[in-house]
Amino acid sequence: MEQKTFGVLGLGLFGAALARTLTQEGHDVIIMDKLMDHVEEMMDIVEQAVQGDFTKIENLKEAGIDTCDIVIIATSSQLEDTIVALLHLKKMGVPHIIVKTKNMTYREVLLKLGADQVILPETEMGVRIGRELANPSFGQLAELNKEYAMGLIQVQPDWIGHTLRELDLRSTYGINILAIKTGSDQRHTMEFSPDYILKDGDALIAISQEDDFTDQFIS
Repeated sequence: MEQKTFGVLGLGLFGAALARTLTQEGHDVIIMDKLMDHVEEMMDIVEQAVQGDFTKIENLKEAGIDTCDIVIIATSSQLEDTIVALLHLKKMGVPHIIVKTKNMTYREVLLKLGADQVILPETEMGVRIGRELANPSFGQLAELNKEYAMGLIQVQPDWIGHTLRELDLRSTYGINILAIKTGSDQRHTMEFSPDYILKDGDALIAISQEDDFTDQFIS
């Protein structure tokens, strides 16, 4: 596998999980986020972690984003910020730019502005999970690759009323949360905050390096 240098702009749950996975796969990763607490959480994981506004081209250059083989704009909260960052990356000559967005309309705009690839993680995950749920064997783990497995975990009684940040499930159980299935409306979402408060009836779509990791939880 050829080692590449990736840039990840924006460290929400999606961006952080992406940066962590790319690092685990042996690539160099440079991350940038406006919030210092997000950056500090990743400092010991990635090659370089920088606090800064990625809508300013001087910040991108100072962080070394212009040297990356691939850059992912991993936040979709503000379309204007995404567009500004995309145009800066094009100006700097980044070879491959991937942009996260919320809907198909934005996708078309971003492609026309020069994005090489536009992803809609929530939509794509919804399709994937829907297919898994339609399969009677979804209660068993779906193998993602040789190292990771995916499973559905019911929120445990002692988790109710606590935030994901408080529980720190990655450190405690070695799992990363991809999506939440809310008990109130049974919808799946990847757009959730670390401060989301877990409720009775919620379930978590999670990945782990342990193929039997769901066995430790009460169904």
